[in-house]
Amino acid sequence: MELARTLLRNKNTDDLSLNEAIAEIDNLTQELSYHNDRYYNKSSPVILDSQYDALFTRLKFLEAKYPELINTNSPTKKVGAAVSKGFAKIKHTVPMLSLNNAFSNEDIRDYLKRVNRFLGKKEMDQFEMVGELKIDGLSFSARFEEGRLVSCATRGDGEEGENITENIKFVKNFPAQLNAVNIPYNLEIRGEVYMDKSHFLALNKQREASGQSLFANPRNAAAGSLRQLDPSITAERNLRYFVYSLGYSSSEFTSNQFELLSRLKEIGFSVNDKYKMISNYDQIIDYYNYIEEIRSSLDYDIDGIVLKVNDFGLQRRLGYVQRDPRWAIAYKFKAEQAHTKILDIIIQVGRTGSLTPVAELEPVNVGGVLVSRASLHNFDEIMRKDIRIGDHVIVQRAGDVIPQILSVDLAKRSPDAKLFLQPTNCPVCGSIAKREEDEAILRCTGGLYCKAQVKERLIHFVSRGAFDIEGLGDKQVEFLLNNGFIQNAVDIFGLQEKDNSSFTKLKNYEGWGERSVDNLYSAINGSKTISLERFIYSLGIRYVGEKNAKLIARCYISANNFLKQLELVNNSTSDFATLLEIDGIGPTVVSSLYEFTAEKHNLEIISKLISILNISDCVVVGKSSPITNKTIVFTGTLDNYSRDEIKAQAERLGAKVTSSVTSKTDFLIAGRDAGSKLAKAKELGIKILNESEWRELVRD
Repeated sequence: MELARTLLRNKNTDDLSLNEAIAEIDNLTQELSYHNDRYYNKSSPVILDSQYDALFTRLKFLEAKYPELINTNSPTKKVGAAVSKGFAKIKHTVPMLSLNNAFSNEDIRDYLKRVNRFLGKKEMDQFEMVGELKIDGLSFSARFEEGRLVSCATRGDGEEGENITENIKFVKNFPAQLNAVNIPYNLEIRGEVYMDKSHFLALNKQREASGQSLFANPRNAAAGSLRQLDPSITAERNLRYFVYSLGYSSSEFTSNQFELLSRLKEIGFSVNDKYKMISNYDQIIDYYNYIEEIRSSLDYDIDGIVLKVNDFGLQRRLGYVQRDPRWAIAYKFKAEQAHTKILDIIIQVGRTGSLTPVAELEPVNVGGVLVSRASLHNFDEIMRKDIRIGDHVIVQRAGDVIPQILSVDLAKRSPDAKLFLQPTNCPVCGSIAKREEDEAILRCTGGLYCKAQVKERLIHFVSRGAFDIEGLGDKQVEFLLNNGFIQNAVDIFGLQEKDNSSFTKLKNYEGWGERSVDNLYSAINGSKTISLERFIYSLGIRYVGEKNAKLIARCYISANNFLKQLELVNNSTSDFATLLEIDGIGPTVVSSLYEFTAEKHNLEIISKLISILNISDCVVVGKSSPITNKTIVFTGTLDNYSRDEIKAQAERLGAKVTSSVTSKTDFLIAGRDAGSKLAKAKELGIKILNESEWRELVRD
């Protein structure tokens, strides 16, 4: 089969004729069916999961665009593949469905909005979800009667799977009998069988020595080992498992997912301990980032996280869409690599004047996202990798940033491939491009004369860590700037005051209606109250990120003191010596502040902003605080504080808040449903406080 041949056709979907759409849907249906059989029945896939996801995403897109062409046998309507003829069949009491996938933070935000809209709530209302690891193994469903294992099956096609009852008994620690009371007479649980990395390497080494073909990865090894007609082979393979959900219960077992995982562990099942209660978008992203960070340290493969609505009552209300439950979604890690061609190299100008070369690519699907650009970082990187226009390259997408070029396929280099020369001038304003000593970055010297820098500074100004103005993103800032509505940050807050004609004028532009403009003005007005550290961060001073902005705010306390210090430095009657005494502030940051104050226009902008905004002072902790310089970890659910609120309180009183319990932790504040952090704190002898004890300690 030809992998993703239709995805790489380099033709816009809107240009497809009906016959072309029919042909492409047919090709994708055949190709996906082939790969399903290789994956589910033969345990020997010939493409990466990310490549399969790209094909599947493309088919879903085409079916949504041409619903009249949807085939009842489409892979988007099925789960898994037909059961292999080598095994007896077992029908699942409740169908084993697959999960819809998310590939970006925006996908998660959209999913939360969909769930809330379905439940009749506001788009970003909070509700409890449970985050779990998406184990890369073979799914199974096991049925128990009076606590005794009676059958076990693979996912199969979702309706019925292969009978692996005898094989599952040889998976490490899988219970054939549940020695527990108060469990339902009939209980069907779902889980994943996997092979850890160390046993996978040992197995492949053994197979290599005996001349056998090697397994491509632990998932294939686990699937091939579990799906053996001879269970004695399964017994030799050191397979393990985790359970994660309930398929069916003849009586009420638990009322939510979080309790279920705890209960399953209590009655004898292996449950992955890295699950977490989550209640909002930020916590989802934090959990995803944390799991992605520790991914390489795990002795088993995962390919993302799974998010499930916690309350079973809400799950029942949400129900299903074809093959997917509305109450759950998989947030998958990004694809590793893809191959494509460089069509051109352009220069992007950042808010600090940095000139970044960016490759324009033949569009290629990477982890379900169509990529057409990749960062080349700097001009030294282009020379080191010998990247030329027209080259065939390997692209990697890491996180939500613009993809990167890993290497050039020199074997495919054309004689017409062109060298890219480093520019001597800014492509936007024509100012001289200069490289500072000991820097790899080339910078435009135009400053605020350069329109590109003004745009990027304004985008940063309204970004999430700064003023966080809803409805004012990159495109909106660029529109307002290009059409003369704003020229600087002050103008954003003056949109309504400009002879009262801005509203009338703006709402008549395409894409701007009366309601959207009204919402934007409300968001702007709502952002006029801001903390000093966020205000300093919003200014976009080079090397002054959120952490350094907080340190500077603690030094100067108020916005007026901060401005006064900048003016004194500008007049050469003072310096930033006090800042240099702060741990974390070095000469590089101070040098950047000098450059910023040298431009009087910057001071004028700050002065005007201070006059129209409500900038709260930074409260500096006194020596009497009992948690000054202490390292603190919070865990569990708190009754009287949000997590952000209590963290801010601790930092305001001079504490350092971290996310992991170590021997250096001074206090663990444990709320309800505290988990592994509480256990580790007890093991290390860390001082543990409940919420009442914390309030008594800080008396803030």
